[in-house]
Amino acid sequence: MLANEKFRSIQAPVKTDEQGCLSLELEEKATEYRVLRNEDGQILLDPMENIPEYERWLWRNPEALASVLRGLEQAAAGDFHYLGDFAHYADLEIDDQ
Repeated sequence: MLANEKFRSIQAPVKTDEQGCLSLELEEKATEYRVLRNEDGQILLDPMENIPEYERWLWRNPEALASVLRGLEQAAAGDFHYLGDFAHYADLEIDDQ
């Protein structure tokens, strides 16, 4: 489960406040952390990336993700064909039926 077991201290010991809250004041901030605790009572905060629900399908579909990554690599390498300007389609009404 751990990606790397080489931990290092990042700041002096901290204390919880009256409500039991702990402020870590980290330079790098994640919006969510998975909290893990071992048998010795040690706690590990594992930063998690928030992926919007409408994008989650891509990360769960290896074939689609590989296709998108391949397309990004091709675009970065200049391997693409210009198909023209599609701006005239911007105001097109779309039927959601």
